Amino acid sequence: MKKPIRSLTACLLIILMAIPVFGLADQQPTKLTLYEGPKTMRTSGDAVVTVNGYDLFVYDVMVNHEHIWNANTLPTTTPMTYFDFEGTARIRIEMPGLPQAVESAVVQPYSWGIEPEVKDGVVSFLITEPGQYTVVFNGNVNKALHIFANPLETDVPDPDDPDVFYIGPGEWVIDAIALQDNQTLYLSGGAVLHSIISVANANNVKIRGRGIIDGSDYPAWNQAGSYARVPIDLNHSKNVTVEGIIIVNSNCWNLNSYSSKNVAIDNVKIISGRQNGDGFTFQSCTNHLVTNCFARTWDDSLVIKNYSGSTKGITFKNIQVWTDLAQSMEIGYETDKGMTLDPEITEVLFEDVTVLYNFHKPIISIHNSDDAFVHGIVYRNIVVENAFMQGDNGNNKELIEMTLQNSSWSTVRDEFGSIDNVLIDGLTVINTPEGKVPRSRMSGIGEDNMITNVTLKNVKILGQPITTLKDMKLSIDEYCDGIVIE
Repeated sequence: MKKPIRSLTACLLIILMAIPVFGLADQQPTKLTLYEGPKTMRTSGDAVVTVNGYDLFVYDVMVNHEHIWNANTLPTTTPMTYFDFEGTARIRIEMPGLPQAVESAVVQPYSWGIEPEVKDGVVSFLITEPGQYTVVFNGNVNKALHIFANPLETDVPDPDDPDVFYIGPGEWVIDAIALQDNQTLYLSGGAVLHSIISVANANNVKIRGRGIIDGSDYPAWNQAGSYARVPIDLNHSKNVTVEGIIIVNSNCWNLNSYSSKNVAIDNVKIISGRQNGDGFTFQSCTNHLVTNCFARTWDDSLVIKNYSGSTKGITFKNIQVWTDLAQSMEIGYETDKGMTLDPEITEVLFEDVTVLYNFHKPIISIHNSDDAFVHGIVYRNIVVENAFMQGDNGNNKELIEMTLQNSSWSTVRDEFGSIDNVLIDGLTVINTPEGKVPRSRMSGIGEDNMITNVTLKNVKILGQPITTLKDMKLSIDEYCDGIVIE
């Protein structure tokens, strides 16, 4: 098998190596790795960013500020940059693309506890931990800057290994890459790959690096003559690792896993601004662990469905979410699209999830639109920094929504399932429109198809502990039982 660094030399437009920098920042020993952008791409005109005095290449990536479902809505762009470090990094930002000078700035998540300095239109602050940092200027989310500060990379694979697809820095155009058993795709920092990566019926596969998969070359999937091109598509595979990369500008879903098992996803960043731009979406999967990731999406951010079988053992942990349209943490609507005998969705955990912004539809949602038994679902330590749900025509504005219902996505229309044993332990909402508690809703559909045994604990909204269903503004119908708040 030829390595793409050889077989695809004609596609390589430019090669620029990572720049390792070692020095002192505010008297703390620092190791810093910077990545030049391809010479075929221009750095963003909206933001000028340095780290420890070194210039960063800033990309323009698609986002969508229209919080309505409209096929004619066009995405805009926002700046994004990345680097690797260990120690202390001082970030300095200028925003020439804003209509007015920067007078204020906020660094999110708020849990970082960072209070940036703003002086003469320049924003600066220190970071000491790898992670994802979002900076909002002048109280306006337009042109928010996303900074992905990775840990230092270790164990870079050997480019001469015959089982390694090694893609070096530069801009690449490749129709598709299909990975087989025991193969690794390594996308180095400074690389921008226009392609899709398919892992079908394969075992022991790795996708890793610091580079970017960019779908901007593809028209929207629902345009005439186009089709869905999922940047990373896992299909009936097992023992797969995805680590470190960035996915932007997809024309549909971003990272999809279908009927796969034993998948580990770590430090993957997604920014999506087009229709059906779901973030991490899994159908009928088993044993998936998603950690230390980021998803800004123009559709559901974290998604679980059943397409051909049951789902079991899915964990999202230490995740940041920005949902421009649809649900932040969604189970459903399709819970038995494959019309499976006795379908289940169970042992699902959302833990340490920070919702930076949700502009549309529920934040926590279970929509059982088919006949599945959805049970054993846990939400733990969920922090919603800005709950701005506006919904469609005044609907779907709930903080929490759990329903049994037919929908346009239903496959099994003459039978219904149930929802049981759901725990929400630790839910904090910091900011809402007009400082009001958002409503929540739970509704079953019959005596044999109910929502039962849902416990809410440690809920705090707008700084106030919530201890009653009334204070929670939670409405439940006659086909709900055992719904309690502690």
